[in-house]
Amino acid sequence: MIKYILATILAISASTAATINIPEDYSTIQEGINASLEGDTVLVAQGTYVENLILEKEIVLASYAIYDELGSEWSSNVHITNTKIMGGSPYNSKKGSCILVSYGNIQPTIMGFTISDGLGTSMLINDCDVTRVERSGGAIMVYQAFPVITYNRFLNNGVSTSDNDNAVQSVQNGGGITLYNDDDVEFDEDRSNSGQNTSTTRDIPEIWNVQNNYFENYLKYPSTS
Repeated sequence: MIKYILATILAISASTAATINIPEDYSTIQEGINASLEGDTVLVAQGTYVENLILEKEIVLASYAIYDELGSEWSSNVHITNTKIMGGSPYNSKKGSCILVSYGNIQPTIMGFTISDGLGTSMLINDCDVTRVERSGGAIMVYQAFPVITYNRFLNNGVSTSDNDNAVQSVQNGGGITLYNDDDVEFDEDRSNSGQNTSTTRDIPEIWNVQNNYFENYLKYPSTS
């Protein structure tokens, strides 16, 4: 089954789309994502990338582990352990997830990384006409999207209520991965400039594909609404 999943990902990306290499083609992963078209593969070489990625396209985002035969000891694969996305220094304090995947019920693939030190993204939750702020998704925040998340190591993601930074003083939730697929949820930012557009013609998948991942030292997982 594992071989079949990886072979399918490789076959689709090879036959229909381009491969963007990081850091050969672009020095940062985000630049590669920005340059990609739907169906492309953004292939990331070993290294540490201190970034808070925004992914709003149906692409494959992968390390070179995508070419390896991954068995039961996959978590010690050299490409997975040495291709690191660290999200601890966000340019926007309200968007501190390592990866934010959003809009349009897209189904990108995120495969073969060590994802660490994400602080989470602030969301506005409308609950019975009462709005609260909740910081969720330390490693990956998923908003109205359904990415395939497989063969990743998640380390030290999320924040605790003991943090002194005012930016993280809110309800804490989902240090690993959080999915929101509710119209009563918005990003905690200036709504007039948020650019949020939830219109889509894509179908919502029956099953959210999150498998073969390793989690260590995270706040509550999973969280969905």
